[in-house]
Amino acid sequence: MATPERTPDAAAADVAPPPERPEPPDGPRPQRGPQVRRIADRLSVQFRVPIEPQYDQAGHRWTLRWYDGPTVAAVRCALERLFPAEERLAVRRDLTTRALALAAIRETRAGAMHRSVGSWGQRYHLEQQLADQEHPDRPADPREAAMLERLLAAASAAAGRGANGPDLARAFDLVARDGVAWLLPEPSLAGPADPDGLALTPLEFLTSRYATGVHRTAWETALATLPLRAAVSAAHQDPEADPDAARAALTLLPALRARASAELDAVEARLAAVAAGADPSGSVSTPILPAHERSR
Repeated sequence: MATPERTPDAAAADVAPPPERPEPPDGPRPQRGPQVRRIADRLSVQFRVPIEPQYDQAGHRWTLRWYDGPTVAAVRCALERLFPAEERLAVRRDLTTRALALAAIRETRAGAMHRSVGSWGQRYHLEQQLADQEHPDRPADPREAAMLERLLAAASAAAGRGANGPDLARAFDLVARDGVAWLLPEPSLAGPADPDGLALTPLEFLTSRYATGVHRTAWETALATLPLRAAVSAAHQDPEADPDAARAALTLLPALRARASAELDAVEARLAAVAAGADPSGSVSTPILPAHERSR
């Protein structure tokens, strides 16, 4: 007897159906690689920074990673706005040596870089400071950009790294030990043709030339300048002042004159008010001597 032919339906019934993929018990199905890539590309275009997806085999999750650029909070906000139905992705921003070295310059000027905590302590401090700052690798102006490049070059040369790039720990040590004044690109006096801020202003020039003691320390670490009167007086009293020092002091004289005039006007106004309260005998109703003089 001939064996009856199988019908297509009968043949299919003999084959076990593929097992269904179970849904995760606590959420939607994880995104596949192409989905995450599309999300990363969309965010890269929006923020103009390369954002790369990485899959963690141990944690079974995707992470979007990028360098510098937008803050973590900004990317999370964009994810929730653009892809509200997607499974939540982890996000991570890493900071480049450039961003951390620039932060070290700024923190040194603010008096917040200390060698005692070591390079890891300094790095942690800077990372906390930069957490809410977008594009931390971008200098504020041409002068800061030139200072950053000089620090990175010095950190590379001092560590003998050459093409391997700067040593971040060495960069931290240089600014913590030597300050930031040595990073200034131009020790010359700025003129009308120097609008980019690379050369020194008149007050900076006189400070770099004449500051001593605590004023020298303040200049080297924070670029803090001398008081106006002290800077002009130093140039005036220097028997070997060169033409640049003289020009810098002359440039500052109008501001010094205006300040002195304002101080004298304030003294005159106070004395006039006191004099207006004098009694017929000529005694003054409001004493104007300092407290330690009145107590004698």
